[in-house]
Amino acid sequence: MSTEEILKYIKGDASTEEAKQVEDWIISSDLNAKKYNLLKSQFIAATFNQTTDTVEVGREYEAFSKKAQQIKRIQGLRSLLKYAASIILVFGTGYILYTANLDDQEPVPIPENAITLQTADDKIMVISENGTAQVLDKQGNIVGAQSGSKLVYDNAPVLEELVYNTLTVPYGKTFDLQLSDGTKVTLNAGSSIKYPVKFLKDIHREVFLIGEAFFDVAHDVEHQFVVNADQMDITVLGTKFNVSSYPEDAMVNTVLVEGSVQISPTDEDQDMKTNTRLEPGFKASLEKSNGQVTIDEADISLHTAWINGKIVFRHTPFKNIVKKLERHYDVEIINNNQLLDNEVFTASFDIETIEEVLATFSKTYPIHYQYNEIKQLVINSN
Repeated sequence: MSTEEILKYIKGDASTEEAKQVEDWIISSDLNAKKYNLLKSQFIAATFNQTTDTVEVGREYEAFSKKAQQIKRIQGLRSLLKYAASIILVFGTGYILYTANLDDQEPVPIPENAITLQTADDKIMVISENGTAQVLDKQGNIVGAQSGSKLVYDNAPVLEELVYNTLTVPYGKTFDLQLSDGTKVTLNAGSSIKYPVKFLKDIHREVFLIGEAFFDVAHDVEHQFVVNADQMDITVLGTKFNVSSYPEDAMVNTVLVEGSVQISPTDEDQDMKTNTRLEPGFKASLEKSNGQVTIDEADISLHTAWINGKIVFRHTPFKNIVKKLERHYDVEIINNNQLLDNEVFTASFDIETIEEVLATFSKTYPIHYQYNEIKQLVINSN
């Protein structure tokens, strides 16, 4: 089912036969229901300014619920009911999804491939990469604005307590964030960052990272900047550095590009903390299993290529490559070839598809793969 056909149905321009085909397609699988629900949300958000200044949530839900019940009675299927209860509250051309329950009281999940922003009052805002939106506080004041693939926070609001937002980027995407102090952050695929809407006077600047991000920290000699990354704290005044701290990885890595940072294990007693100073061009690696920190010279381009959409491997075992490919291409890879795990590859990729990447690897080691019925990429042993 093409996007054009679905949008025609959403707009109400589809014929009776076309509408039936779309409805049959929607309820045929959970994946189709998700796609329909997301397209409907994006359409409402994109046309908001052309239609109305407000969206009546109750009316939107009632109409959508009625359609879902009609389809259920006709087809006797339940797939649509998992997803069709999203109610959309629009701000500019961004939107917030609220979940309601239908029939079996199962909540509606946020689309898996959506960039999301969780606000202080636990509302989930879905970020459209080619859209615009405003971020509001509990009082309705504008604290930030999104335009395309960048979200920028304002330093003007007067706050007396720390209020946090959390930005989450799924596999296959990256996103730019500018904090209220001017610090610039680029989040890699499969990452999230929790940060104050505004940093407060007399309190050091602190953010919490899961995954990978590149930081360009605004210089402020009176307020140190601390990145909490799993078992590692990185403390700076103003500098550029990359942090990789995915939960599934054995190491937390920090690569310094400019300036100076201080590394310390999070779980150490404050009075006994071991602080390690990192110099530009070096990498600090903390081994999660024992808390040991090692310092090595680093190839900065290798660790920051992802910012420009590239993935680079230098003498890297395939078992370590797999996870990066999953994040970059938003695909689940199952490797049944254990001998391949320890094969070492050196390569650089930019606009290549996952199939082209595997074809490149096949020049060194024969790789046989296929997609299974649930779209997992399965690598076989022969």
